[in-house]
Formats: sequence, structure tokens, C-alpha cells
Amino acid sequence: MEVQGYGLPDDLYYTQDHAWVRVEGDRIRVGITDVMQRLAGEISFIRVPRVGKTFEGGKTLASIQSGKWAGKINAPMPGTVVEANNQLVASPGLLNSSPYQGGWIALMEPADLTAGLEGLLSGSQVEPWITKELAEHAG
Repeated sequence: MEVQGYGLPDDLYYTQDHAWVRVEGDRIRVGITDVMQRLAGEISFIRVPRVGKTFEGGKTLASIQSGKWAGKINAPMPGTVVEANNQLVASPGLLNSSPYQGGWIALMEPADLTAGLEGLLSGSQVEPWITKELAEHAG
């Protein structure tokens, strides 16, 4: 789906803080949305999570900085990081150039995938949410 020129793939789930979640078997891959990367500007730094670390849902998974913004990505659901995209440390610009592919942040093994997905946005919920977010932040 595209909303006001921002790409939001239909097969993903989204968090209120602009992370995306792709289900891969019993694991989830997490990254930032096109909206977040464009509003942040050129991303110059990311602190990726440590493999083996367990997070509660809503706790800081990664810290990100650009020339005009600093923020965090929260874990979308409770789980353990099984792989981190360490390529982002040397090339944080991947978050801008490839937010849904090469710019992924972490692969997690969720504590309860089904329950975790219930708290995320998907399908028909995405367009009204992103339209409101754009009016508030990109206006």
C-alpha cells in the first residue's frame, strides 16, 4: 500500500511508533517504516540490540540518530533477539535506502507470536493510522 507517497507493504504489521514486523515462521523481523526514515532524515547512527538479549514489549530495542532527530525503536512484543543486523553499525544509511529489506534491525523469537500480533496494526487499520500520523508529523 502507498499512502501520500510513503510505502507500507501490505504483508507487514506495524507498531504505533513506526516499526514494522514481518512474520518469518515462528520468528519476527523488525525494522523502521518508510515514514519514520523519511521524517528522521539521513540516519547517521544506530545502536543495534545484542543477540541473546530478551526484551519486554515496549522496551527500547534500538536507538537511532540523524542530523535532526534522535529516537528509539521499541520491541514490538516480548521476545529474544536471535540475529541483529550488524551491517547497520557501519552503514546506518541502509535504514534510509532500504527500510524494508537491507535496513532490517533485528530478528526476534517472540514469547507468544499470536498474542504479540494482536497488539499491532495490519490490513485496513494501517491507512487511517498513517494518514493521521502524517497530518500530525509531516504537516
